[in-house]
Amino acid sequence: MHLKSQFRYHARPIAFSLILVILVIGGLSLILPTSPESGVALEEVPYYHLPFGPNAAGDPRPFWPSRMQTATDQFADPEAIPSSTQCATCHQREFDEWLPSLHAYAGIDNVYEKTVEANEDLLRHGVEQGRFCEGCHSPAELLTGRTNRFASVMPSDAAAEGVNCIACHTAVHADPEQGNGALTLTLETSLDQLSGPLLVAAPRDHARAFGAERTNELIKTSAFCGGCHTEILDASMSQSSEPHYAQATFQEWQGSWYEENDVTCQDCHMAPDPAGYVRRLRNGHITKPERYTHRFVGANYLLFDTSLGSNLAFLRGGFLAGMDKARQLELIAQQGEATRALLRAAAGLELRDIRQEADALHVDIAVQNLGAGHNLPTGVLDQKHMWLELRLRDAEGRIVFHSGAYDADTGNVDATAVRWMEIFRDSDGQPILDHLTFRTAAIDWERKTIPPRSEDVVGYDIPLPETGDSSYTLEAQLWYTVALPELLFNNLRVEMPVPPFELTALSAEITRP
Repeated sequence: MHLKSQFRYHARPIAFSLILVILVIGGLSLILPTSPESGVALEEVPYYHLPFGPNAAGDPRPFWPSRMQTATDQFADPEAIPSSTQCATCHQREFDEWLPSLHAYAGIDNVYEKTVEANEDLLRHGVEQGRFCEGCHSPAELLTGRTNRFASVMPSDAAAEGVNCIACHTAVHADPEQGNGALTLTLETSLDQLSGPLLVAAPRDHARAFGAERTNELIKTSAFCGGCHTEILDASMSQSSEPHYAQATFQEWQGSWYEENDVTCQDCHMAPDPAGYVRRLRNGHITKPERYTHRFVGANYLLFDTSLGSNLAFLRGGFLAGMDKARQLELIAQQGEATRALLRAAAGLELRDIRQEADALHVDIAVQNLGAGHNLPTGVLDQKHMWLELRLRDAEGRIVFHSGAYDADTGNVDATAVRWMEIFRDSDGQPILDHLTFRTAAIDWERKTIPPRSEDVVGYDIPLPETGDSSYTLEAQLWYTVALPELLFNNLRVEMPVPPFELTALSAEITRP
């Protein structure tokens, strides 16, 4: 029989046999118990230090002061954790969306790295104190036991990826009220459950491990995001004797119009066009996005500002593996456009009142949170903040009043500015300007941030000359920044004023009453 004839003769039974084998193995995977979860016991991690003592039940707390943990309370094996580049084999689009995101760079950007190092030097527990930060910024680093004064665990590609695929898609529990990384992950699940040939034969294990939609509803909820986007400073990682919220984004969303209408964090920040989606919500169109991306568009415009040139690569800590630099820069630029558009969709300014009182012109300006499902601004607000700049010009264009001026050389704003931010203070009551949060003894507000769909009316009394023009131009700009200059200088030793971002502006011609 000729070869071609032999192939035709045997092709059908061979194909049938292969299909039968796959069906049998797949059927067995449905009726047999799943593979037991594996991990690394505490005593198997050499020289691992536990400076914080046991919990109330007397059990060790290997990941404290981060509230993150594994499902079996064991460490994950770094050799068994797949890098996101492996996921890209089947999920290329999602990988391309994730790669330029701040989730991908959460564990390596220099602003974070150098600030963590500076904080670790403040308290007696040193490197182990940094577990508080690594839980949210680099879960694989924390859960493999690498955040330790003696680096006895080998590094891995997955541990260098920040918040990568497995960090989210192995989550099985979240506690946003506790925060500080209060997520339970199954990172210790063995690699053979996650990928490889058994994926075809046992898709249930792959789906279970990676949180497919039908098997894990958690990753679609705001509570999941709140596990990390709630940060509470207590005696474990600060000088405070009582807990203080350093970040309360989840709590700001709770009870808001957004929660009442089932608009989640993912709906806005993972929509294909986040700004467009927010504008739809502002117009009363409450529908879910047509699909969810893995770009996680947020508010940190600085780390997507390609005009910074080499400074951008420095701030980001370089580039991740898995895609060439030129393509990454292209995606970073695209994400920057989406970030700026989202920021512009969040805020509004409205001139409410103008009246003359004695020798002053009283002006009321409403600063509005139009599109953020949390307070405006949100996050860790000793650095992220917004301020209002106001100018009054006479008929000749001369400035007769100016508040909130920004100095482009120093990165500072004048002392008269109205600012929405928190002030972290040390035990002497002095403000902490470089995000050394482990020194924090108290937190107070310069001006409280604006809740969702609310506004804050700011009043100005502008002195006017007894004689002068009867017509003026009023200009207002709402600015936002992600860092104070002290953060970059003290922690990174870089004199680089952080350029602010204009959220919105207004201009009005007014006549002196």
